[in-house]
Amino acid sequence: MFHLLRFSARVFQKDLPILIGYTVLGLACGMLGQKAGLMPATLFAMSVLVYGGSSQFIGIAMMMDGASLLSIFLTVFVTSLRNALFTSTLAPYVRKKSGLFTTLFAYGLTDECFAVNLAAFEGNADWSPEEAQTINLISMLVWSLSSALGCYLGSFLHLNLALVSYILTAMFLGIWSNYMGSRALVTAGIASGLISVFFSTFVPFKLHIVLASLTASIFLTILTRKKEARHE
Repeated sequence: MFHLLRFSARVFQKDLPILIGYTVLGLACGMLGQKAGLMPATLFAMSVLVYGGSSQFIGIAMMMDGASLLSIFLTVFVTSLRNALFTSTLAPYVRKKSGLFTTLFAYGLTDECFAVNLAAFEGNADWSPEEAQTINLISMLVWSLSSALGCYLGSFLHLNLALVSYILTAMFLGIWSNYMGSRALVTAGIASGLISVFFSTFVPFKLHIVLASLTASIFLTILTRKKEARHE
């Protein structure tokens, strides 16, 4: 395993902001999971297998609301689809590596790790895939341990769920802010929110989130294709 990694001072320097953020959010996620009846070991396993901050927050919140397993699965799946774009963007930088390496690399990518590694690959000619892999896996380990610790501490500490909702909202706004330069993406985001509110009035089990996401995605695809057709 260790031959897939490369520890260096610049790796920790670039990873430090992610580790700080993941520690805080991981603790909050774990405490929320404890309120949903999950055990620390379960939270750790969930963090490793799902490994998606926003996806886990959403999934746990839906558990607390009594959503069906199908709706939770579909919502987490749709929320995580953006990871396919991350892996395809960084694929050229690791294409010469083994199947095991690229599988672990794709599995460990998150919004933050993608942003850091993309900037490193583009700005440093000697930035290695092993260093990028190290950032991914250390971040995953810190997130998983923080989630488990938060779940354990949740038994002793009172968690204000409104604070977690604020953190989750801030996380999504932070992700969305990266796309403010695109009119189509801003339009799709606003449309998704409005559609979700509309569907929530009659669609049960939180499925309105899935329907709103799919509807907005289809809408954005149509806009993009029309724009490309005009420029052909």
